[in-house]
Amino acid sequence: MENKKKCRNTFKKVLNPETIYYAVFGVLTTILGVAVYRILLYAGMDYHYANLISLIIGKLAAYICNKLFVFKVHQNSFVELLKEFGRFVVARGATFFIDYFGVIFAVEVLHGDKVISKYIFAVLVLILNYIFGKLVVFKKKDKEAGSDQEEEQLDQRKEES
Repeated sequence: MENKKKCRNTFKKVLNPETIYYAVFGVLTTILGVAVYRILLYAGMDYHYANLISLIIGKLAAYICNKLFVFKVHQNSFVELLKEFGRFVVARGATFFIDYFGVIFAVEVLHGDKVISKYIFAVLVLILNYIFGKLVVFKKKDKEAGSDQEEEQLDQRKEES
């Protein structure tokens, strides 16, 4: 019975509204990025430039979606907002390079398909971006984090009774 509770608690921690929203908006912004990439390829643009443009558009859309709908973090000042955006740029910059150079490596060194390579790296980056977003970029203030812990404790008490 104890293992069942642990499994249920782990499942609730992993599959919660935040991760569901992240998955939905992550998939949507990934689709946007891949669609822009494919449209630019179709228009005759070199895949290097198409990839660069699609990544920039996807990253900006992701910032807006993550801030407003996923992590729901509000800043009290313009300086705090700039710091948050700076953390986002650094974190997404790291995954940007993984995505950008990963696709080039997959296409030119491994002789992979341009589109399939893009899909593979899009999934990898989606996972990394959630981790960075949660732990680095959209950090909740102590007061907000405390209320999340209180909710978890209440849920655990309900399950025990």
